[in-house]
Amino acid sequence: VEGTWMGSTTLPCTYVPSEGFTEQTLSWSMERDSSTSTIFRRDDSGDHILLSKFRDRVSVPKHTPGNASLLIETLEMPDSGHYTCQVIWRSENNSLITREVTTTVKVVKEVNPPSSSWELLSSLH
Repeated sequence: VEGTWMGSTTLPCTYVPSEGFTEQTLSWSMERDSSTSTIFRRDDSGDHILLSKFRDRVSVPKHTPGNASLLIETLEMPDSGHYTCQVIWRSENNSLITREVTTTVKVVKEVNPPSSSWELLSSLH
């Protein structure tokens, strides 16, 4: 995913909710310079933003089952890196299932903005 400096980007993480499975925890972590840190965690006690530099800049949709995408606003150059979405479900027989998806984010300074918003719109369709 490419994001523009000071803009915002959404890192996709979606799944199909299935009967008999309850989402236990959802976490987003970021790997940069071979160290990994957890940014966001959602569990029974609510939503927690664990890295202060992401406070007030990240959010995950609240009431949309199956959508755990991460929105990062006001992108900064150091936000570039590998982001992993991890969802853990508990099944009716109490076994745990974990799924992970990793997205690479590259923050770029916009060198040549689109010449017109019309071009931008047509490129989206």
